[in-house]
Amino acid sequence: MEPTQRIRVADDLGLEVATAGRPGAPPVVLIHGNGPNCRQFAPQFATLADRYRLIAPSLRGHGRSDMPSEPTVEDFTMARLAGDVLAVLDHLAVERAHLVGNSVGGLIGFELAATAPERLATMTTFGTSAQLHSNAALVWTVRATVATLGSRVTGRLAGRSVADAAVGRTIAGLVAEADRRALGFVSRNIATYDYTSVLRRGHLPWLLLRGELDRGINRVLGSTLAVIDAREDAHLVDLEGAGHFANLEQPGAFDAALEGFLKRYVASTS
Repeated sequence: MEPTQRIRVADDLGLEVATAGRPGAPPVVLIHGNGPNCRQFAPQFATLADRYRLIAPSLRGHGRSDMPSEPTVEDFTMARLAGDVLAVLDHLAVERAHLVGNSVGGLIGFELAATAPERLATMTTFGTSAQLHSNAALVWTVRATVATLGSRVTGRLAGRSVADAAVGRTIAGLVAEADRRALGFVSRNIATYDYTSVLRRGHLPWLLLRGELDRGINRVLGSTLAVIDAREDAHLVDLEGAGHFANLEQPGAFDAALEGFLKRYVASTS
């Protein structure tokens, strides 16, 4: 994967950001979820950089990005993380980008669709639901697990959720680089949220890539699918044999679906 650069965002934090592609090509910002980092998108950097300008930040506390010196849960809200992404785009002089987000990365896309839709040309999400209401017991369990086991063991558990052992090892290694406090704070902030009204009234072209094996997310996709059904510019593509980390598990099918969507809109949104 391409060498990364450091870009300063709010709170004087430095984020590592991987970039590739021609400056004049359509910009695509790829955002990982809670745990991994920019290197999750290494397959896409290898296959798409000749046609798009790729930008992949590691969120604060993830990978080699900085952690706040005295972090609090407020440092890891979706609004704060979305602000970091905008700061990266500003630094790179990107006015509008096609956003691709996995899990929390998708929620950051939803947040930007609500607060700064003019900065997005299209949005692609995978491993993400537009609505979630976790019970208190589940929230406490997740917090306790991350706090007790740390990022290395948490990464191993995440890796075991992937059918392909090699991909599982990749995920485990990526999550092991995250700060355990960042994992816990993000988990708390995404326990309960609802972006359905934002997405229902939005006009941003949106693609949902549904991994066949992503059972945890698929169980809570009902309201998300209802929004997609109600919009002409929202699309659903199913990826067979893919789970939560579809871009790593089925990169060929993932890239084909993503490019098919981007080609549909890139001319009209550039």
